[in-house]
Amino acid sequence: MVQLWRAFGDLVPLFLIVVLAVSIIAYFVSRKRNLDSKRMILCILFALSIIAILLVTVFPMSYGLAMPRVINLVPLVGMYDLMFNSVDISVPIRNLGLNILLFVPFGFFLSLKKPSLQKKLILNVIIKGFLLSLFIEVVQYAFPMGRSADIDDLILNTVGTFLGYIIWRLFISIFSTISFSNKTTERHL
Repeated sequence: MVQLWRAFGDLVPLFLIVVLAVSIIAYFVSRKRNLDSKRMILCILFALSIIAILLVTVFPMSYGLAMPRVINLVPLVGMYDLMFNSVDISVPIRNLGLNILLFVPFGFFLSLKKPSLQKKLILNVIIKGFLLSLFIEVVQYAFPMGRSADIDDLILNTVGTFLGYIIWRLFISIFSTISFSNKTTERHL
């Protein structure tokens, strides 16, 4: 946890400012347009998941023309090296796990926003997660900011989006069962 704070601690105040600004703007927009508050909260959470992803992945570690551009186009080689050639076991867990975990909220909130696309929802969610991750990797390569573009990140981020979809499916099945059982209980009373 200390290593996470060292890596992303500078982003916390910026993220909190963005959260506050987005919340205030959404409040006034929803009040003015008489929008559904649940839908507005969902849109805010979805937007914040994207903002958090961009802050963590695109925010420059350092910037300058002298920064090397690093790219890995060979799938799974970087993951293999991390898993089997790391001195510390926490390195692959952090790198691989956090790449997956970062995109889980995106997949969850995207699925929650588009439940009407039931049949094609999984494909829609996976493609959008892939495209967001591809955009990030292109930006990381295009701008010299001390980050590397990696095909493994693209794979792991897409897996994270898929896991967000799976969590959404579990969430929907649990809450539909609970609401159904409550209606059944009410009928028997």
